[in-house]
Amino acid sequence: MAPTYDLLVRGGTCALHGVTTSCDLGITGGRIAAIGDLAGAEAEREIDARHLHVLPGVLDTGGYLRDEGGSAQLLAGVTAVFDAHPHPTTAAGLEDKLSRARGRAHCDYAFFIAAATDHLDDLDRLERLPGCSGVVLSLGTDDEPLHRALFCGQRRVTVSCEPDPHPEPVAAGAAVDLYRDEGDAARALQRFLNMAKRAGRRVHASNVDGDEALALLMQHRELATVGLAAADLDLTGPGAGALWRALAGGLVDALGSGPEPGPGGPLLPTMLGHVHAGRLGLPQLVELLSSGPARIYNVARKGRIALGYDADLVLVDLDAEHTHAGVRYHGWPIATVLRGELVARDGRVVATPGGAPVRFSDTLRMVVL
Repeated sequence: MAPTYDLLVRGGTCALHGVTTSCDLGITGGRIAAIGDLAGAEAEREIDARHLHVLPGVLDTGGYLRDEGGSAQLLAGVTAVFDAHPHPTTAAGLEDKLSRARGRAHCDYAFFIAAATDHLDDLDRLERLPGCSGVVLSLGTDDEPLHRALFCGQRRVTVSCEPDPHPEPVAAGAAVDLYRDEGDAARALQRFLNMAKRAGRRVHASNVDGDEALALLMQHRELATVGLAAADLDLTGPGAGALWRALAGGLVDALGSGPEPGPGGPLLPTMLGHVHAGRLGLPQLVELLSSGPARIYNVARKGRIALGYDADLVLVDLDAEHTHAGVRYHGWPIATVLRGELVARDGRVVATPGGAPVRFSDTLRMVVL
């Protein structure tokens, strides 16, 4: 008897862990159950993916789940958003955000917890709560709270390297403040990395800028991963050359959209334009938008097209020319599949909101007391 699946994606060029190959995907129970030549298989539903590339769904670690529940992101191939702004600081605040997303989110979702001064000793419990993508810190914070936060918990912490100066510079030689401006960003980052190393804590540095800071992070690859907003790679922007060199050198681990669409617009279509221009390859794009974020945050069963993984897929026409919001794109998402369900096709959301909290391997192994 021929195998039967819930969904068959036939004839696409699939991105499989660093290589692309033409194959079929058999999906059962929301997960990928078979990869290969499934010509004899049957399914309740089929998607003809011939002439299309099939990529893992995008994990946007710097996006913003807006009031419409991420429908626009779903149309652009995003299957999970790690909501970046604003950050809750308590369990009640996290639950409030999760409750607002239930039944309204079109894509899967998770939320960061901010390290508030009056809740630092509770961070090890907060980071283990379902739906929490981890703790986020700011280099604009004094040394002592950062030190306490790094020693409370085990998961990778995300640090924002955006300038956040105090109104007045601190006195020369002061040891309790990481006052930052464009002139001392690398110094602040070095001090933070020293603290993280003493705490044995993995960190993810986002919104990094400048050759000196990037070179510093390259020296701490055993400790730190690096994320950028796609808008920062705009070739006309300041510092874009240094960021592209870092990306070409393998320093950048993930790309996010930022809280607002950047100059290039939606995350995946923007980066497909760079693929078309030859600035990066398709396997590298998949690493930056899917596999890399999953690896950094230990996302369970997402970020790859592999057996047993969630069937989060985006079908892309690399040759399509498409105009969106007045911007011309080369390469465009045609359809999006979320956990085995076709949720978007040809510019329309075709399913009711079905997003769920992202699950993380770190917290699946922990017990929240």
